[in-house]
Amino acid sequence: MNKFLLAWTIIFIIIGGGILLYGMSFNPMSWANGLVTFTEPNDEPIPWGLLVIGYMFFGVIGTGVSTYNSLYELFNKNHPEKNPFKNISLRNEWIALAVLIPGWIMVFASTYKPGEAVYIYTSFRDTSRIAWNGLLYALVGIGIILEILALIGEKRREYKDPISRLLAWLSSKSVLILIVGYAILMELILDANLGSVFGYLSTWVYEFGPFMSMLFVILSFYSGIAMLSFMTPLYNRFRKVKEDPNSLSIHEMYKILGRDGVLATIAVGFSLLWWLWLTATNQQTSAWAELMISGPYSVVFLIGGVLVGVIIPIILYGLVYKRGSSHMLVTSSIFTLLGMFSIITIADIIPQSITWYYSVSPISPSNSNWVYELRSIFNNGPSWTYLPFNISFYDIVFFIGSVLLLLGIYTLGVILLPLEEDEKPRHLIFK
Repeated sequence: MNKFLLAWTIIFIIIGGGILLYGMSFNPMSWANGLVTFTEPNDEPIPWGLLVIGYMFFGVIGTGVSTYNSLYELFNKNHPEKNPFKNISLRNEWIALAVLIPGWIMVFASTYKPGEAVYIYTSFRDTSRIAWNGLLYALVGIGIILEILALIGEKRREYKDPISRLLAWLSSKSVLILIVGYAILMELILDANLGSVFGYLSTWVYEFGPFMSMLFVILSFYSGIAMLSFMTPLYNRFRKVKEDPNSLSIHEMYKILGRDGVLATIAVGFSLLWWLWLTATNQQTSAWAELMISGPYSVVFLIGGVLVGVIIPIILYGLVYKRGSSHMLVTSSIFTLLGMFSIITIADIIPQSITWYYSVSPISPSNSNWVYELRSIFNNGPSWTYLPFNISFYDIVFFIGSVLLLLGIYTLGVILLPLEEDEKPRHLIFK
C-alpha cells in the first residue's frame, strides 16, 4: 500500500470533515435535528450564494464524467478495443462519484438547516426543483455505484461465491446496458433540472426555462471532459501506468479528449452567445444583458466565461488533438474548469441580481410595489434595482471542507478499489 497516498487520504478526510463539523456550529446533533443552523439564515440580497454555485458546479461535473465515460462504454460494448477508456472506465466512474459527493453535501447545506433536508425524501414536493435535485442526486449516485459494481464484477467472473455471482450478473452484457442506460438517463435529467432551477425563476422570461436546461446538459459534457483531462494525465504520471498493447495508446486517448474537448467547448461558446443575444434582444431581460456586457458581472462573463472558458480552451484542446501532449491537456482542463465555475456563477447570480419595482425609499410603505412602479413610470425612472452579491464566511467553510473531502474520498477509492485494468479484487469488491 502506498503510504504517501494513505497519509494524503487520512489527512484530507479528517481536515475536510473537521471543517464541515466547524460549519455545523460545533453542535452536530442539534444541527442534524434541525434545531440550529450552521450560520444565520441567508438574508443577503442574493440568497443563493456559493453553496448553490458549488452544488451546481460539482453536480454537473460528476454527471458529465459519468455520462461521457458511459457513452463510450455503451456504444463500444461489442468493440471494446475502440473505447479509449476501456482500461480506466472503473476509475472514471469513481471520479464521478467522488465529485458528486460534495455537490450532494452542498444541496443539504444550502437549506441552512441541513438536518431537515430529510424531508426532501419523506414529504416530497413535486413542484420544488430543489426537492427534485435532492432525489435526482440520490438516483444518479445509485446508477454510478451500480456501474462501479458491474465493472468490478467483470473481474470476479471466475469465482463462484454468491456475491461474486451477483457482481458477475451485473456485468453481463444485457444487464450492464440497462445499468448504463439508467445512469445516463438520470444524469441528463439531473443536469436539466439543475438548469431549470434558474431557468424558471420569476426573474426570467418563460423562454429561458428550456434554454437553461439545455445549457446545463452541454456544460456536463464540457466539464466532464475537462475533469478527465485533468485527472487522467496526473494519475498516469503518479501511478506510472503501463500501456496496454491491445487498446489505444495513452497519447491517442489524449487526442480523443482534445477532439471532444474542442467540440464541447464550441457548443458552450455558441450557447453563451445565444444566451447573450436572446437576453439583449428581449425587452424583459435587456437589463440582465447589461449586467453581463458592461455591468458589475461583465468581467466574470467576458473574461471568465468567454475568454478563459471558451477561446483559450478551444486553442489548447486543438493543439492537444494535434500533438497528444499531456501537459497541454492538463493546462486546457484548468482553463476549462475555471471557465465552468465562471459560467455557473453567472447562471446563479444573474437571475437574482435584479428585483422589479423594489424601493427602500422611506416615503414608500413596505410591500407597496405598485407605488414604486407608478412613481417610476411618471418619473421615467427604472422599474428595477440591482442587488449586490456577497459570500458569507460559512459558505466558504462548507465549500472548502467539501472539496477537501472530495480529494480524500477519491484517493480512498484508489487505495481500496481495483481501479486499474490489471488489478483484481481480492476481497469480493476491495483490493
